[in-house]
Amino acid sequence: MTLPSAISLLSSGLPGKTAASNARNSLSDFHLGGHLMIELAMDDIELLHEYAASQSEQAFATLVGRFVDLVYSAALRQVRDPHLAEEVTQTVFIRLARKAGTIRGGVILSGWLFRTTRFVASEVVRMENRRRRREQKAMETVLESGGESPWEQIAPLLDDAIAGLSETDRSAMLLRFFERKSLKDVGLALGMNDDAAQKRITRALEKLRSALAQRGKVISASVLSGVLSASAVQAAPAALAASVTAAGMLSGGTAGSALTLGSLKFMAWTNLKSAVAVGVCAITAATTLVVESQKVSRLRAENRRLAGQMDALQQSRSEEKTRAESGNDEIERLRRDAAEVYKLRGEVAQLRRGREDATKLRAQIDALETKLKHTSQANGNEEPQPTTDQEQEKQIGDARMKHLREWVLAFMLFAEAHEGRMPRDFNEALTHPNEDLQSALDQGQSEIVFVGNLKSLTNPERTIVVEEKQPRQTLDGRWARAYGFADGHCEIHSASTEDGFAQWEKERTAPSAQQ
Repeated sequence: MTLPSAISLLSSGLPGKTAASNARNSLSDFHLGGHLMIELAMDDIELLHEYAASQSEQAFATLVGRFVDLVYSAALRQVRDPHLAEEVTQTVFIRLARKAGTIRGGVILSGWLFRTTRFVASEVVRMENRRRRREQKAMETVLESGGESPWEQIAPLLDDAIAGLSETDRSAMLLRFFERKSLKDVGLALGMNDDAAQKRITRALEKLRSALAQRGKVISASVLSGVLSASAVQAAPAALAASVTAAGMLSGGTAGSALTLGSLKFMAWTNLKSAVAVGVCAITAATTLVVESQKVSRLRAENRRLAGQMDALQQSRSEEKTRAESGNDEIERLRRDAAEVYKLRGEVAQLRRGREDATKLRAQIDALETKLKHTSQANGNEEPQPTTDQEQEKQIGDARMKHLREWVLAFMLFAEAHEGRMPRDFNEALTHPNEDLQSALDQGQSEIVFVGNLKSLTNPERTIVVEEKQPRQTLDGRWARAYGFADGHCEIHSASTEDGFAQWEKERTAPSAQQ
């Protein structure tokens, strides 16, 4: 078994699993000569080098059996045609055989075969596309000729055009298209190889096409080749050969003359029938070409329709992607808002615990003061009791601070329920009322300083939210004013004059409130 026969065996069995299995079984049978175990133990590059060194058909057949499925599958994915995939597979393994001695050790043979398959498949696809374009152009040329077939156009001028070729070109055309010889036979007859014969025929076709074009018959080289292959030689009637032979043998004497005359009449009649048959064939070919052109037009329309559907699907996909991204952004925003709400709830809870701690501390201070008072009385060192005015001033201050704390707590509860937004007025804050707030509102003791969102503040512990409307003068002559801050705490600030609070308040007023 030679290399071409092994490759032919493989390629003939590629399209189906059963045929591929038969090819592999044939290769397996081929191995049973005694070297099977040795070659299975060798890696790919060793087998390739053995083939390159000794032209071992067993080594090459083993490589083909290992990789034929890989190569054929890769080719089929690219050319999408089983017959073309077979040709690609056969070409790839032929190139492998030719380059076996140049592939270095360490090369992954499957990778080399994959790359070569892609290269060969791309070449085949390009050649196939060019062939289809030539056929399409040929059909368009036939349709533009007003229904006249190509053979009808060139038949009256063909003999003169062929006679104008050189002797070698004329011989190549006659051998190929009139005697219907293979390229190998043409090459042998002309004393050249197959490739040279092919090039000679191609050049001769082009010269013949140019000669016909000078006579007003424009036709492509591919169409000219097809027309010559189909119509250059017409089958003679079966009885014609016998009548010609008889006429030649009886060409002398009266009887011969009479027979010759009868033979000529018979030949004229058979020629007439042949002409009619040729016309019918030409009409049939033209009709076939028209039908094929209509099919091509329908396929083009279908391709345009599918392209429109593809564009619509891509547009729909883009819109869905945009909506999904918008939904993801909204979900992320809601997550951030929820985190801020949880944070505010924690701060409010902390404020509540601070208030409870302050109440407990106040009770402890009162208990300590009572204990200190009793201790002082017991020791005879009783401190001076505050006057009635001092006690009244202290009670008023405590009451105003308490009211202010209640308002700050109400503001914090409102902000927790409204995503950090502070109330615009006291009535809005009363959506979370406290039993002491209504009296403080009626007295008009406080006013709102900050109207905005707590999330916008960078220093809530230094931002005034609510304050007393008017400062009050203490018994020592100074002025005092109570403030509530954005972090929930309250404090009293004193100044030497009634107007001495402006600078201190400006430093603790949020920019949004200033605007």
